[in-house]
Amino acid sequence: GGAAGSGGSGAAPSYDTQESNRKSCKFTSGSKTTETIGAKVPHGDAMPFEHIVVLMQENRSFDHYFSELANYGVKDVDVPAANASNIDPDANPPKPVQRFHESRYCVEDVAHDWDQVHWQYDEGKMDGFVATNNPGGARAMGYYDQTDLPYYYWLAKTFSMSDRHFCSLLGPTWPNRLYFYGGTSWGNIKTSDVGFLTNNVYQSSDKLLDTMDKAGRSWKIYRDGITSFAVIFGVKYLGVNIAQFDNDVDADKLPALSIIDPSFSGASQNDEHPPANIQKGQQFAARVLNKLMSKPKVWQKTVFILLYDEHGGFYDHVPPPEACEPDGILPPTYKFDRLGVRTPFVIAAPWVKKGYVSHFTTDITSVTRFIQNRFDLPAMTARDANAWPFLDMFDFDNPPFMTPPTGAPSATPSQAGIDWCKNNPPGTGKP
Repeated sequence: GGAAGSGGSGAAPSYDTQESNRKSCKFTSGSKTTETIGAKVPHGDAMPFEHIVVLMQENRSFDHYFSELANYGVKDVDVPAANASNIDPDANPPKPVQRFHESRYCVEDVAHDWDQVHWQYDEGKMDGFVATNNPGGARAMGYYDQTDLPYYYWLAKTFSMSDRHFCSLLGPTWPNRLYFYGGTSWGNIKTSDVGFLTNNVYQSSDKLLDTMDKAGRSWKIYRDGITSFAVIFGVKYLGVNIAQFDNDVDADKLPALSIIDPSFSGASQNDEHPPANIQKGQQFAARVLNKLMSKPKVWQKTVFILLYDEHGGFYDHVPPPEACEPDGILPPTYKFDRLGVRTPFVIAAPWVKKGYVSHFTTDITSVTRFIQNRFDLPAMTARDANAWPFLDMFDFDNPPFMTPPTGAPSATPSQAGIDWCKNNPPGTGKP
């Protein structure tokens, strides 16, 4: 089966001599990218940047957010057919629900637990999104465009993005986020299940931040809410307030790795998890990136990554590919041998190719692998070991954005959207 490191339609860089071995899941924990990609891979302190800033938002699929990119002028991007649909089995008689422009910025949450996502995937037919969200399951077929998400559309068109980036498994938030920190979820398939903390493999193995510590590399978690996600690993991962990020950028004191967590709950929620207002999440992402771009000295040595932990139950038309099983820990049903549903992914940095769309298959552990490649860290499992770390998206010889681009649209939420969310229950069905 194809691993998360296998190429899409683009040619692998000349230094990538191990693509076929990654595709066959040859590599495992302890491997560095000089082994899993090639001896001549750009890596470590030879890379021209010092800082990596990662913002992981919540629960939106690629088609849900970015299916109108082709109409926005982004070429060579895989978007669904205009009449793409899913059957509503509860209708009498059952009938197809076509994709539609969603006018509501706050919609009822959509199903995204382990079994439900496997039903949505349905052996590659991608036809279970309405059924698993009934009653009102039509909301899973809604999409937004550049009028709703102007900053995100500008970001995707300006910098480098991927239309073959998937979450790490066909399941919910916690397991997918665990893959970022550990290259596995230690058997976990459920949000809010802390049972993995007692797993022997979890307790005995290094996680990403452990490997950063051992390599003498600095890291910091900045949070906009009352907690970080990583606090489930221990209170030392609680993080600091996002205001400190602004201070650290101003003082040119960013750590090697910055993990940015939005506000996950309450009136300030801006993680984009339904029913939160999508534009508040866009505003938060813009706040982080605009801060970086406002300080040329910092911008010129920083890579910013925007991704989503999972699709949240919203429709996407691309069947997730097979993937390397991370370790010997099996879930109670199915396996960890397939990626999750496709999600939005953008990298902004001085060295990313302008307006580039990557077709290399990647998942959340590819971000982990990108960090490992920069700081010469070992892989933690077979999943991150065989992951492709987005290097096709960069042109280190001719960086197009040493001067930050201008002309970004405002990311301020529309008052009409705020008012609608305030005065109406979250949308369900179709508008």
